[in-house]
Amino acid sequence: MGLGVLEPKAKGQKVPGTVYVERETEHLRHLTANLKHGTGRYENVVLVPQPSDSPNDPLNWPHRKKVVVSWLLCLGAGLASGTSQFLNPAHTHISKLIAAILTTPLARIYGKRPVLIVLIGSAILGVIGYSTLLSHSTNIKYIWAGRAIWGASSSGIEYLVSSSVGDLFFVHQRGFHLSLWHVALSAGNSIGQVIAAQIVSGQSYQWAFRYAVILMSAYVLILFFFVPETAYKRASKYDNDVREILADEAGDQQGSSDQEENGEPPASAEKPGGRIDVTEEGGVPVQEKPETYLQSLRLYRGRLSKENYFRSILSPLATLLLPGVAWAAYSYACAVAFSIAISVSLSSIFTAAPYHFATSAVGLAVLSPFVGDILGNLIPGPIADWIVVSMSRRNNGVYEPEFRNLLCIPALIAGLAGYWGFGLAIYHRVHWFAPVFFFGLSGFAGQVLSLISNTYLLDCHRKYAQDGYAVVTLAKGVLTFVVGYFVNQWLAESGLIQVFFIIGMIHGIGCIWGLVLYVYGKRIRLVVHNSEFINDALRWCGNKE
Repeated sequence: MGLGVLEPKAKGQKVPGTVYVERETEHLRHLTANLKHGTGRYENVVLVPQPSDSPNDPLNWPHRKKVVVSWLLCLGAGLASGTSQFLNPAHTHISKLIAAILTTPLARIYGKRPVLIVLIGSAILGVIGYSTLLSHSTNIKYIWAGRAIWGASSSGIEYLVSSSVGDLFFVHQRGFHLSLWHVALSAGNSIGQVIAAQIVSGQSYQWAFRYAVILMSAYVLILFFFVPETAYKRASKYDNDVREILADEAGDQQGSSDQEENGEPPASAEKPGGRIDVTEEGGVPVQEKPETYLQSLRLYRGRLSKENYFRSILSPLATLLLPGVAWAAYSYACAVAFSIAISVSLSSIFTAAPYHFATSAVGLAVLSPFVGDILGNLIPGPIADWIVVSMSRRNNGVYEPEFRNLLCIPALIAGLAGYWGFGLAIYHRVHWFAPVFFFGLSGFAGQVLSLISNTYLLDCHRKYAQDGYAVVTLAKGVLTFVVGYFVNQWLAESGLIQVFFIIGMIHGIGCIWGLVLYVYGKRIRLVVHNSEFINDALRWCGNKE
């Protein structure tokens, strides 16, 4: 048992997601001697996944370049999320969930870069076209069409950023950059509403469209010139998930022998000197030359995958069979939808007695979840990375994706306090500071839960991460639309206390789900890995890796 994470009953089997990240003991130094490690204070950390020997492998890029690319991608995610608020979220959410399903196979087959640039370019042209028509017509259908085009075209920058984190960073580095992505999305959702309201009231709704076009036009140029392709076809041997850690050297040798009998190389059987053969299928020549800047600008690099596009459209839905994906979809959808549920109800609550807020003051109340979202992303990210390294050391150098799930405990406490506190504070008409504070606390809890669950998805199912994040976007779009559409009627029929008590319970289920995965997640990962039904479904949909 590794720190409460139950070991599978079947010993000696490879469990996806379980990796060596530390080699503090002589025993582990022997096991990982031929694997590549970090530098500086991370010199004892085994790099997961193992980078190839190609200078064009994003894992081998200079750290500064990785960070710049990550920040620029997150900037785009924030802009896409924020400008969606300019155009009304209801229609953009529906079109986003459809586009996420249609475009994720294209990103896997041809790479993320061309898909992102084409989508954003389409969004800009679409909004320019329908905003021009609006100047000559008041037909509401043009507004619906424009919002749908914008939502569909901006969807890629939201879900492809998260899978790009897995392309660029090793497992012990991902927490911060996934939290950065979360910050961008939540900041866009929160601040976008405030900015859009000010633009519409101060200038006109047409200017909201124009600002969206201006911002995204500038961003697509940044994306083209400064964000190279992050998708890279790396041999499967670099995904160094390990076999079960056995108690002694004899056990490890027996495990290696068993693997060899099954036709698999031992987990540590890499070539001497830390170099790994990359000339096998799926790899690249060792002597590959670094790309020039002009070469990195090209949009078409050939097919990165031979999968069938039309079958692959179902691939995101198939990933819901993976527990990590299902949990992330549930957690993220609830976090965003419930934040919107409170936002939608704010106007009717704070403009009435005893608060009597002006419209501008109601808009400023949305800044509370913005602060909560920022803290809920920036604080857990570095803490989660520290937990990874610290608990792995205590676990004989072996990292389990479930380690991060301990943060579900503060998310549970803060979430119940936030949602229940908001409902009770409004019901008992206490000072406005209390409901505004609890609104921010609920946002903090929702972001912690969604960040941890999305990181768990990436660590457990990295090769399915792109499809997984597409279905996360799908779930968010569906639940956000449903909650935004029905929440006022629900509040009118059931009352504040009952509604936010139920919302708090739904959030709590997500936290308890994560804690159950902490205990049983490793066993579940092995069951899923060995499930013929799940593997056949994923392969049929195009995931043949």
